[in-house]
Amino acid sequence: MIRETKESDLEEVFNLIYSAFGNQSESDLVRQLIIDEDLLFNLVFESSDVILGNIVVSKITMEPDADLLCGGVAPLSVLPKNQSTGIGSQLMRAAITKSKELNIDALFLLGDPNYYKRFDFKISNLPNDYSVEHFQELELTKNCLNDVRSKVIYANAFTNL
Repeated sequence: MIRETKESDLEEVFNLIYSAFGNQSESDLVRQLIIDEDLLFNLVFESSDVILGNIVVSKITMEPDADLLCGGVAPLSVLPKNQSTGIGSQLMRAAITKSKELNIDALFLLGDPNYYKRFDFKISNLPNDYSVEHFQELELTKNCLNDVRSKVIYANAFTNL
């Protein structure tokens, strides 16, 4: 079952993120996004009262402002023993659906293009501070990024990564 993350889930979620990435930086990122109130939403995949996966979508801004509501997908985490079982894909699809419900215009992420193309993400040409070949976009509002020349800016918590 995929659902919104509750306050009571957070320690389990932080432990899951640590297990998935093998370091503290990604769980520290999510903690800081929560503290800074920069989350748009946070979902968990739960089975038998155990959280097996998590996906976070945080606020994205553009400079100059393009008058779009955008989100950054990061991190997407699944417990190591449950990876490659479809949980990550289910979470990604749920995040896209939730983003559409919230009228988010576009999602951005850094990741393997071969993995994320199945969700219709494509390499973004918009200026950003990250890896050109791994920075991707998904328009949820058709053609909303066509004439945008703004720089994509992740929430402040990402500067500590």
